[in-house]
Formats: sequence, C-alpha cells, structure tokens
Amino acid sequence: MLIRKENIKLEQRIGVFVDVQNLFYSAKHLYNGKVDFNKLLRKMVQGRSLIRAIAYIVKTTDIDQTNFISLLETIGFEAK
Repeated sequence: MLIRKENIKLEQRIGVFVDVQNLFYSAKHLYNGKVDFNKLLRKMVQGRSLIRAIAYIVKTTDIDQTNFISLLETIGFEAK
C-alpha cells in the first residue's frame, strides 16, 4: 500500500510495527535483494511524529543477531 503525499498530515502521530523475518526473507528469496530498514522507517514516518517503531524478531541460538539488532535500535526501532 502506497501512502500518497496528499494523505499525509504532519500533525499525525504514528507507530510502525515490522515483522523483520517476513520482510528479510521475502526480499531475499522473492527479489534477491535486501531491505533497507532505515529507508523503510523514514518512508513510513515522512515527517510525522513517530511514537514507537517496533521490530519483531525471532531470536535463535544458532544465529548471532547482536549486530543486526543493534543496527535496528540505532535506526530507531525497539527490538522485540
């Protein structure tokens, strides 16, 4: 779903909720690409007041995701 510029009101407060694995693996397997989570968040916010950005991540013991989670948190996401 695309957000039209005329539908964006800068006084809006928004929350962004991201299913990280779904986006990551869809981009990888369907499009042979990667998700730029920083660009994604900025595009979703578009100058409005961001209340919370939550990135839902499945943590597994066999994959070290420490750096990736730190990157998401640096961008502005809360990792859950």
